[in-house]
Amino acid sequence: MPLEIGRAAFALAAMGLMVSQPASAGVHLSESTRYYIVNGQTGREVVREMARRGPRSGFLARDIAQTWYSPRNDGELVLENGICRVRNPGVRLHIRYTYPRLSDRAAPQLQHRWQAFIEGVRKHEAQHAALAIQMADKIDDLLSRFAMRTDDRHCGKAKREMARRMDAIWKEYDLRQNAFDRVEHRRGGEVDKLVKALTR
Repeated sequence: MPLEIGRAAFALAAMGLMVSQPASAGVHLSESTRYYIVNGQTGREVVREMARRGPRSGFLARDIAQTWYSPRNDGELVLENGICRVRNPGVRLHIRYTYPRLSDRAAPQLQHRWQAFIEGVRKHEAQHAALAIQMADKIDDLLSRFAMRTDDRHCGKAKREMARRMDAIWKEYDLRQNAFDRVEHRRGGEVDKLVKALTR
């Protein structure tokens, strides 16, 4: 069963870890964290526990940790003076982290290795969050700047164009998230190093 550090992102609708890049003034950011307990007296036992108890990623796979995010767009496309614009634009982004937490019953030597492991895991997930925030900032910029001249009082063509541009932003950042994971999860990559250090 695959075991990875991952992120789960849900399609655009029209989520306590500090991240490296703050959201823009137009993005309202909220964050939450949840944990699952893992037991074991060796690193290998703990890895097996994470493979069994970690957050799901797809039908069969499970992740070590996960960053889930959901951007929600505020505002309404309205026609003013022959131009469709977004009234009261904004983006709400919620990021939810899921991390393993080692049982207090673990041996002191394992707990020491665990601290280094979980620090690396948090660093990995923070990068996923930073990319999500960049995406939300880009969506917010689009909402704030969008303008299309039209005589359609329902802004139908403008809505379709807005949807096309937002879909392009989503796809761009999905590719960036996947590219980051490919580098981190490759043999000899940071995730591989973290797991090997925990199980040595």
